[in-house]
Amino acid sequence: MTNKPSKPIMLFDCKTSQNVIGRDKFLKAFEKILDHGAYCQGPETKELDEKLAQYCGSKFCSTCGSGTDALTLALMAWNVKPGDAVFVSSFTFVASAEAPVLLGATPIFVDSDPNTFNMDPKDLQRAIDEVKKEGKLHLKAVIPVDIFGSPCDYDEIIKIAHDNGMKVLADSCQAFGSVYKGKRAGNIADMTATSFYPTKPLGGFGDGGATFSNTNEENELVKSCRVHGMSPEDHYDNVRLGMTGRMNSFQGAVLLQKLTILDQELKDRFRVASRYDNELDSYFGKQKILDNCKSAYALYTVTCNDRDELMAYLKENGIPCGAYYPRPVNTQTAYAKWNTRNVPVCEKLSKTALSIPMTPYLDNEDLDYIINTMNAFAAKKNSKAA
Repeated sequence: MTNKPSKPIMLFDCKTSQNVIGRDKFLKAFEKILDHGAYCQGPETKELDEKLAQYCGSKFCSTCGSGTDALTLALMAWNVKPGDAVFVSSFTFVASAEAPVLLGATPIFVDSDPNTFNMDPKDLQRAIDEVKKEGKLHLKAVIPVDIFGSPCDYDEIIKIAHDNGMKVLADSCQAFGSVYKGKRAGNIADMTATSFYPTKPLGGFGDGGATFSNTNEENELVKSCRVHGMSPEDHYDNVRLGMTGRMNSFQGAVLLQKLTILDQELKDRFRVASRYDNELDSYFGKQKILDNCKSAYALYTVTCNDRDELMAYLKENGIPCGAYYPRPVNTQTAYAKWNTRNVPVCEKLSKTALSIPMTPYLDNEDLDYIINTMNAFAAKKNSKAA
């Protein structure tokens, strides 16, 4: 087995980009904010709105406080309310189910495709048919998640949703920078939410998010709901229910700097993923990326029937890893009353999926060690099975 690298291997790397960009650029940007004093939703966030929309090809972008805020604001713009059914993924982080629940809507959990790990369009159709047959809820929206940075099957999901009178909110919180058939995340579904949490492909120095849309009406509603439902004409008349979801100017300044190196970091993430794809033993299942699509590779995730044993083995050998996600959302305590559908693929993935180091700054020494260590584990398992 290859010798252990001279420096620690990281599952995420939220710090190296400071040196790549130059810490002085961040400090100068912070000094500018201290001078102008507009600390929340200041000129930096307005500039970021414009640059993010331009990057994605969407007409509008409104930055906000987190990815969860971004999801919730989009649903507020669509007037999601009690009595509405919102179809959500189960093998993912809780936020995409949390947002509709906070607005009083009912989450309907949809199973994953065993190859892409994303929402399964066939099970989405089954779930819709079940809700229709029961006749108690109004079909409102679908929230597919681009899990680990890989785009969903949007052609199928959007068609199914639109045929049933629903809109699609893409949860691209892990996927900013991904591409679906020539379109970047942010300009694929009816609306899109993304996150700038530090571990994301475009990560800030704290929480942050953005909601993307292609209609002025939706964008204006998002901006109103972002500040307590405030009227644009009278700031002391809150004309609808809202929340406090502003992005602070310091995060805006950070993300403007981070955006300048995003394309290079995406190329380097793809370099890392290509080595994993080509060199990891076939003992490990690999997430399928759809044809004509590019993942942002927020994480690189394999499947392994001996997941917990593999996880312990890697950690013993100095390789960080994480089980994302060990409990499908529908099985979690706060969501138990909505656990009404079978999602067997999600349940299996929760027991077999393991994410391994994925940063733009992994070098060949790191990758040689990770790949050789994992392949040594696979060789032991294969020899026992022979």
